[in-house]
Amino acid sequence: MVSTEQPTSAEQLTSDAKGPRMDVLVYVQALGYRTFHEDELAGTNGLGLRLEGFQLNINPPVPNLSLRYMAHLEDTGDTPFKNEGEFAGTPGKRLEGFAIELTGDAAPRFDVVYMANIEELGDTPLVTNGVFCGTRFESRRIERILVRIDPK
Repeated sequence: MVSTEQPTSAEQLTSDAKGPRMDVLVYVQALGYRTFHEDELAGTNGLGLRLEGFQLNINPPVPNLSLRYMAHLEDTGDTPFKNEGEFAGTPGKRLEGFAIELTGDAAPRFDVVYMANIEELGDTPLVTNGVFCGTRFESRRIERILVRIDPK
C-alpha cells in the first residue's frame, strides 16, 4: 500500500537543484510511446490510461553515471532490472510499480528521485535510490511518473 499524501501543486514536485538531464520514454495505453524529460509528469492526466512500461536515458550522458530499473507488471510481478536505455514493461500489461537505482562511480554524488500517480490513490510521495514506488498485486494502474536526478 502507498501513502495517499498528495503534493498541493506540480511546483512542489520539481527541484531547484539541477541534475543531469533525462529522456523519459513511456508507453501509454492506446496512445503508444511518448517522450518526456526530467521533472515532467510522464503519462496522461484524467484520461484513465495506464502506463505499460518505461525507458530512461541520461541525455547527454554523464561520465561514470548510469541507471537501472525494474517494473512490477500486471499478471507478471517484478521484472528483472533493466539497464539504462532498455525498456521495462510490456505493451498490453499494466505498470503497477517500479524502482530506479543509480550505478557507476559517479552515483554517490547524486540521488535519483521519482514518484507515480496511481489509480484511485493519487500521487505517491517522492522516493529515492531504489525504493519501490507503486503497488503490488492490487490491480492499480500507474497513470504518470516523474523521474529526476538531483545532485547531493
